[in-house]
Amino acid sequence: MDTEELSEVLQAADLSFYQADAYVTLLELGTASATEVARSSEVPDARIYDVLRDLDELGYVELYEQDTFQARATDPETVVSNLTQRANRFESAAEEITDRYEQPTLDSHTVSIVKRFDTVLEAARMFVADADTQIHATLTPDQFEELRDDLAEAKGRGVTVNVTLLYRGDDQELDAPDFQGVCTEVHRRPRPSPFIVTSDLQRTAFASNPAAIEDYGMILENRSFTYVFFWHFLIFMWLPWPVTFSDEPGGTPTRYADVRQFLLEYIQPIREGARVSVEIEGRDTENDQDVTISGVVVDTEYVSEAAAALDSELLELAGTATIVVDDGTERHTVGGWSATFEDVEAKQITVTGLEAAGSESE
Repeated sequence: MDTEELSEVLQAADLSFYQADAYVTLLELGTASATEVARSSEVPDARIYDVLRDLDELGYVELYEQDTFQARATDPETVVSNLTQRANRFESAAEEITDRYEQPTLDSHTVSIVKRFDTVLEAARMFVADADTQIHATLTPDQFEELRDDLAEAKGRGVTVNVTLLYRGDDQELDAPDFQGVCTEVHRRPRPSPFIVTSDLQRTAFASNPAAIEDYGMILENRSFTYVFFWHFLIFMWLPWPVTFSDEPGGTPTRYADVRQFLLEYIQPIREGARVSVEIEGRDTENDQDVTISGVVVDTEYVSEAAAALDSELLELAGTATIVVDDGTERHTVGGWSATFEDVEAKQITVTGLEAAGSESE
């Protein structure tokens, strides 16, 4: 770096042109009188004393009297430390600018791919806060602690909160008191596994598992993609793993965002003759208008060739799943997302009552 370039860098560090010029000159001269500094630099004689006093206050030079007004550069350690700190701040600012440029605004994109887990966690917290019906999540114990208060608030609003906890050998064990008032049901699964939070079958926050080659996250405000993550959660993260906590099993009201998950939990009682009362909020498939119906589930219907071939209850639900609700006047067929042949596409199913076969209402 030549003298001119060094002077320009010092000016970028908030020295004036004259201050930078005088300081570089003193570095070359060692100790010099004010007159000698002015003669060897471009600082005017009339300005040299003020410039040197300013440099003294900033810690760049030391002034003293010895026959004449003398100046010398101070130990560069302080100056170098200051410049290093400023360089680090510029470098951090450059990284932050890059991150913010690569991080799309959440409210303006349907699908966003991000690099930082903090961004995914922030989105998950927002999705939980906005949930009305049901939350599905796969979380490590530490991630559960991060979202505990948000999940508890959602549970307090009547949202169904289903969590699969992801453990490894050195993780702290959580038990029933940790989940009470926070979760509806908790399953347990070994790690590594991805971080997933879905809200109302509308939005998803996802981060790849620690064993993945590429570290990235996805934020989706899209029902089609979220439905894929919901099925991933259901098949791989929920159904195969043991229940470690269940909040008031069989209690009502309980909300569902998908007819299939409702059926997974209530198909057996319905087949045994239980009286399951529900309120359905959804869309009338004939006129595309919002509709709410209340009544009793009196029948279920499935169309699934895979289930017939493999004798699988889960695959049975992978086809067309329909419930029939009797409101006391007429019967309505109710399907799940994108229902076409049923009377109603269910957006929210609330179980309002459960009466086992041959018993009084609970």
